[in-house]
Amino acid sequence: MVNIKRRSLRGYILIESLVAMAVLVLVSGLILDQINTNRRLMARNLHQQEVLSVATMAVQTKQDQLTLNGITVTVKRSKQGIAVYESGKEIIHVSK
Repeated sequence: MVNIKRRSLRGYILIESLVAMAVLVLVSGLILDQINTNRRLMARNLHQQEVLSVATMAVQTKQDQLTLNGITVTVKRSKQGIAVYESGKEIIHVSK
């Protein structure tokens, strides 16, 4: 005779193990996704910081265009103020 209770107990242990594994995979996937999101955000913030640093250098040295570390900044001066562009996008606009 085969003991049915023992087989049933092993089946429940297997199901619990699979559910625990699925929860672990889900949680680790969410953590890794958040890490990737934070890395992208940090990279974007670092790029913006570098652009502002290059823009500051260009304004202080009175250059119309400055390229540094692969970042090209264009400064346009007028009687109304100064505008700083990076890749055709306005970064800073200061009015007098």
